[in-house]
Amino acid sequence: MVRLTDGDDDESAADSDSILESQLNRRNYLKLGAAAASTALSAGVASAASGPEERFGIQWDRVVNAVDDLGMDPNGNEPIDDQLDAAYGSGTLIEFPPGEYLATETQYWNDDVSRFGMVGTGSSHKDVQFVFPSGNNGEKYRFLEITSGDHHVLKNFSIQQTDDDTTTADIWMINDDGGLIEDVEWLGRTPTDNNARRQLLAYDCSSVDGVNVARRVYMREGAELPGYPDGVAGIRVQGGSVGEIRLVDCHIEQRGSSSFRATHTRGVLRVEGGLFKNNDNTNMRISAGDHPDKTSWIKGATVIMDADNLNEHARDGDSLDSPEGLRIDSTGNGYAGVLIEDCDFIFKSCPTSRGIVSSPTWAGHGGFTLRNCRIQNDTSVQTIHADSVDTDTADKPWGVNLENVSITGSTRSQPAGAAVCIDNDRNGSTVQNSCIHFPNGDVDGVLVNDATSCEILDSNINVSGQATVFSGADVDTSNITSSDSCPLPSADGSTGGDSSTTDDSTDSTTDDSTTDSTDDSTTEPLPNEIRLVGTGTTTQYEFTVTDSLQASGDTIEEWDDISSGTATGWITTEGVEDTYTFSGDVDSFSFLEGECEIYVNGEQVTESTVTDATTDSTTDLSHELRLVGTGTQTQYEFTVSDALEASGDTVETWDTIDGTSASGWITTEGVEDTFNFAGSVTSFGFVEGEAEIYVDGEQVTESTVTDATTDSSTGSSTDGSTDSTDDSTDSQNELRLVGTGVETQYEVSVSGTLEASGDTVEEWDDVSESSATGWVTTEGVDDTFTFTGTITSLSFLQGEAEVYVNGTRVDPSVFSLPNTLVVEGDGTETTYDFMVSGDILNDPLVGPTESDDSVTNGKVTGSVTDNVDAFRFSGDIKKMNLTGDAALTFEDNDG
Repeated sequence: MVRLTDGDDDESAADSDSILESQLNRRNYLKLGAAAASTALSAGVASAASGPEERFGIQWDRVVNAVDDLGMDPNGNEPIDDQLDAAYGSGTLIEFPPGEYLATETQYWNDDVSRFGMVGTGSSHKDVQFVFPSGNNGEKYRFLEITSGDHHVLKNFSIQQTDDDTTTADIWMINDDGGLIEDVEWLGRTPTDNNARRQLLAYDCSSVDGVNVARRVYMREGAELPGYPDGVAGIRVQGGSVGEIRLVDCHIEQRGSSSFRATHTRGVLRVEGGLFKNNDNTNMRISAGDHPDKTSWIKGATVIMDADNLNEHARDGDSLDSPEGLRIDSTGNGYAGVLIEDCDFIFKSCPTSRGIVSSPTWAGHGGFTLRNCRIQNDTSVQTIHADSVDTDTADKPWGVNLENVSITGSTRSQPAGAAVCIDNDRNGSTVQNSCIHFPNGDVDGVLVNDATSCEILDSNINVSGQATVFSGADVDTSNITSSDSCPLPSADGSTGGDSSTTDDSTDSTTDDSTTDSTDDSTTEPLPNEIRLVGTGTTTQYEFTVTDSLQASGDTIEEWDDISSGTATGWITTEGVEDTYTFSGDVDSFSFLEGECEIYVNGEQVTESTVTDATTDSTTDLSHELRLVGTGTQTQYEFTVSDALEASGDTVETWDTIDGTSASGWITTEGVEDTFNFAGSVTSFGFVEGEAEIYVDGEQVTESTVTDATTDSSTGSSTDGSTDSTDDSTDSQNELRLVGTGVETQYEVSVSGTLEASGDTVEEWDDVSESSATGWVTTEGVDDTFTFTGTITSLSFLQGEAEVYVNGTRVDPSVFSLPNTLVVEGDGTETTYDFMVSGDILNDPLVGPTESDDSVTNGKVTGSVTDNVDAFRFSGDIKKMNLTGDAALTFEDNDG
């Protein structure tokens, strides 16, 4: 076991063990008096406790109430130290009713206790708070120091550090096996390590076969940010940990140092899910470990770096110093083989940093694998850098493996010159089935220096510079393309807020599975969105919807609550927003305190009009599908893309509608089943028999029904496939300029070919291969052209006219905007949210928006499924969020 000291990172396990042994011997001696004095109290506990009970998969000999049985003060006035120490023992579970409990002395426990628990009974982990004397900087206060035993449970409470600059409280827990820290939050501001230890939670596993779990541990209320090495980290696994520590769905934000660190450990750290945001030094710092049977991994986690937008707990002057996304680091131990899988890295703004994913030379780590990860880099920080490896000390393999990794963003430069830099002796490195899309500036794709037996296979590298650059390297390449965009990461890293229930069935350990625990937790956005934007006033809101309601992304904090179809929350800071998606309508809305801006589906509404914003929206279905019996017993089934409902009373009880799908029977000749729907028919089939099919009054066949509502201008088809935007612009398009009664001269150019349509163009109009100049004056009279490619410019030299592209009226100023942005759906719904510094308008030629999409004041919100939405804009992209798997492409043509 390693003694946690205030020394440097190079402390030795041997020195720590000797320090620990001497400290523990002294403490055991000092506790003799306390033990003798508490004999009567202990006897009282035994007599008051309930009998054996099973909780969290553990059999407890006794369950005691901290207030009723142990006499602790729940009002935070009298210290609980003596009662807590006296109750510590094998088989004891202490339940803490809601309240504040004052701790003034560290509990030093090294008695090889098995099965001890401290559990809050509140509905939220904030209902029970342990509080501490203010200004305890001289002691660097430690709440609990548990250095032996097994199956210790700390659950459903908070540790209140307050918001001063000196008070802190940390925990160090070592268990052989079965340790569980769950639904525990550190509240208040964390000071620098002048007034605190190096981390808030030190968590070790002292048995090779043991597994200790930290689930839903929260540290998100800010810290002093002095820069490395003076900041305080979140969770640390130390050199004496030889088993497995697992972090599940934790949220660690705005720490003064690493959110978690496991670089000295001989055991392994396994991270499942979680959000790690705006932490200085590193957001994730890990090594493979040196376990005989296991290796470390991180799965399903989200890292967000947005240094320009610290959360509401930041103070004036707070700023990050040199934050990294992920550092692969064995602190010179030479470990190799860590796996990073199904993770999202989003870097929106960042100061100087080593990289989003890095393994420095001095870190002494061998190879590692990134698999199924997505990286968005809108900064000048290096995206991936595997620095040279010391082959004398690092274990093999030394190579870096990128498998199905997507890298995208608006960066214009990279310190290494390329998005991915693989340096000296990283032999055997591979990049396969991956995608890199950096269209701006001058950025290369993959750089390999002085490494052998490397491969780049089956990957798309669409960058502004060279796809690959090799210097003294042996690299095989095959099937490298350069035309596609790449999937963006999702910013939905929310792991939830409060613990709403105390789950007695939770097992304190997990098996040695590599299954990503977050795979089943992803929820698709609901069709409507309500967004509440702070105005700088402390505001509490409450609203109810008629159907389903869920949080959107990580905008909802732990103090906001969703119960069934009702949400209650707080929003204070100007510009910060709480966003929800919902189905149905807003049934009621009110401000309990203050006020903020309200947007429903991108349109601003008021407190009094919010309930009308979506009323009857789900029944406004513009298409009709009618099935008419022919006298044959017929069973049908079909699916539509958007929304579906029965029309009138034509559908019987044996017919079924399930979301956007329907199945039913029709037999009698002339009798019909009729449905109204939005979108298109994506599939249709007769399971038995046949009937006449009508879509919007036109008779179609079983094989053509899916084409009946195809919108050719979108470049999408109802069979679920999506045509590329290139195909849509190479096909014939129509431009029509309609007079308004004003003498008007126009000028238009296209990127392809242009020709007059019919006899609409007169002799005074001039048409060349790709441009035209003409006049239109009389109201209602038009000049019409067909063209291929895109409209590169359209302007009125005099007057004005109405402009229609492929039958849709458009704002002609869209064609003067130099930059393009295209969101192309893949068949599942993706929501997006963009903001630009200039103007932005829909590009109807590439992808017209739908009624639910919003384009206002430099901001766009909307969604795509199997269609394409496209925009032109000026200025720079200031905000870019996508939730889903759609492909994003954009061109910045004005610098």
